[in-house]
Amino acid sequence: MLGLRMVTFQNHSLEEGPLTTELLVYSDTIKINGDLVTFEGKLPAGKVMGRYQVASFAEKEQWMIRQHWQKYLRIQGEFKEAETSRNKHAFDYSFYLSGRNILGTVTIKEIVASKPDTGIFSVRKWRAAAVTHVQQFFPQRLATYINALLFGYKDQEFQEIRQLFSSSGLLHFFTVSGMHITFFFTWVEKGLRRGKFTKEGMRIPVLVLILTAAVFFGGTISVIRGVLSYGTSFFLSGTSWRLSACDRYGIVLFLTLLIDPKVFMQTAGQLSFLMTFLLLMQKTLNHSVKHALFLPILAAPFMMYAFYEFPLVGGLLTLLVLPLFKGLLLPLFSVFFTISLFLPEMPKLGQGIEQVISIGESVIASLGNIALITGSIPMGLAIGCMLAGLFFYQRRQWIICLLFSLLFPLLSQRLFVPSAVTFVDVGQGDSIVLQTAFNQEVYVIDTGGSLSFPRERWQQRSYQANAHYSLIPFLQGEGIKQIDGLFLTHGDTDHMGNARALMTAIPVKKVYLVPGSEDHPQIAALIKQLPKGTTVHWTKVGETIGKDLSITVLAPESGAGENEDSLVLKAEVEKNVFLLTGDLDQTGEEKLIQEYPQLQTDVLKLGHHGSRTATSPRFVESTSPKIGIISCGKDNRYGHPHAEVLEAMEGRRILRTDQQGMIRFSWSNWRSVKRLETWLDYPLE
Repeated sequence: MLGLRMVTFQNHSLEEGPLTTELLVYSDTIKINGDLVTFEGKLPAGKVMGRYQVASFAEKEQWMIRQHWQKYLRIQGEFKEAETSRNKHAFDYSFYLSGRNILGTVTIKEIVASKPDTGIFSVRKWRAAAVTHVQQFFPQRLATYINALLFGYKDQEFQEIRQLFSSSGLLHFFTVSGMHITFFFTWVEKGLRRGKFTKEGMRIPVLVLILTAAVFFGGTISVIRGVLSYGTSFFLSGTSWRLSACDRYGIVLFLTLLIDPKVFMQTAGQLSFLMTFLLLMQKTLNHSVKHALFLPILAAPFMMYAFYEFPLVGGLLTLLVLPLFKGLLLPLFSVFFTISLFLPEMPKLGQGIEQVISIGESVIASLGNIALITGSIPMGLAIGCMLAGLFFYQRRQWIICLLFSLLFPLLSQRLFVPSAVTFVDVGQGDSIVLQTAFNQEVYVIDTGGSLSFPRERWQQRSYQANAHYSLIPFLQGEGIKQIDGLFLTHGDTDHMGNARALMTAIPVKKVYLVPGSEDHPQIAALIKQLPKGTTVHWTKVGETIGKDLSITVLAPESGAGENEDSLVLKAEVEKNVFLLTGDLDQTGEEKLIQEYPQLQTDVLKLGHHGSRTATSPRFVESTSPKIGIISCGKDNRYGHPHAEVLEAMEGRRILRTDQQGMIRFSWSNWRSVKRLETWLDYPLE
């Protein structure tokens, strides 16, 4: 048995590059975002993610009828393995796909031919039809909730409300609870009893439904756990065996691992079984409000490890909202879906429910958006603190339980935050984070940002700012709750395009801007949207910002927010000098060394991402850097860095975000030791 599971655990290999092959589309996984269609599918070598850009609105409409795409496609395309994360604390897509036994991504260039999947029993097709029906019949917001709660289908629209429920501690209602499984089978069992079925007569129908439900409700870990949990209890109830809740938990865990041995490589799997375990352990005490409120506290170390935050009122909100979900929303949505199969429309009712949902979201946002950014802690520490907290919880030693579940992991994270200068990999752009020991001071220089191009309305895609996948997770993983200052070197999108997203996620005290740059369209728009509590500071040449670190403004006196007017900063951290030049061109460099002929630096952030328009040999010789940093995107269309720049830096160490990912200089809090780390294991030049 062990050998069999080991073989199943291993993924088949598939070489990157062009391929012509047959691809089976899993129709119930199709998601449409603008002109981009994504789905899960299967090649002869194994499971893959599929991507296809539709050429017209008519073709997009065809894909929106998901159930018609349960078929084999003969395609020409390109296969690519998923990249690992390029920044510390960032989401690791490669690990995520590996945990789901997905080899990588196939980008379809052309669909040559197709043929239907002739499987007689296609539960995926039924689920796809249900999802499509809900989206066509109900208003968009209501459809998103119905599909997420009833069928476990979460598309781009769901991602927009994900953060609301995540920060309030209620996301588990959609991702890990599996409560709709219990609801469904409870009503099935009642229906069979009313149909005069005996316990023995129910076995075959229930077994068929269990197998069907595992796929129909999404096939996620929480669904599999819920189905197995119900099935175990149901089939044991007709026997003489009397197993404890712990025994049944162990059986379900064993069966789940047989089905998917990588269950604990998935955050949803970890969280689902953890929360079930904690609930099980709580049942050793009498149920009370106090115990319900302690559940998220017991899980807090895991939340810190996985999400870098702890929802302060998560337990209270769960206590208040759980009856609403179980007693109202699930039954109501089930009734709505059933009625919709027989009625042509019910727009007024749907719109009324959407208004109620909108009010509910506002209430949850006002009450639940009180999350404590904790920073990341090691998994070993999280497990140790959870076990210790549970130990003292069961002995009713509440204060000691709180110490191990909250205070100890919080202090442990904060004590080991070093002084550091981090060049975050934001793709083709710049973003630099300066922090002192214990996060006493935090400054960010530029935020990165992606250029967008005009598209027709039907082609426009919804997406989160790039900072949500790079800069913001890094800051939150470091436990940064507030940014003392945000320097924006100039108005280009690749330097300040994500500023608004950053300020929405993490409070910023001051935004530092060059006088005159307020006339730049993007900077002018940002100033109008500054959050309450954020002020603008107009820089002055020669001024120094910071206490434990110093950031000196070298240039310019004023500017229009263009490349040649880039804000130039000299940062001194732990007696190391960093020269940060934005997109300053060679003319600006020449002016800089004329004004500061003695300017020397340990680390030079090369201007304009390694473009030939910056970093002249004379500038390099004059500033004499030991290390050069090039912040540019992997395989960027501009060809950065240019050969002339690399030649100008010959003989000096060069680090590049396109090759090394995040680049970080840090100093131990306990020893005067400088450490250089790069996030990707790429040979250093």
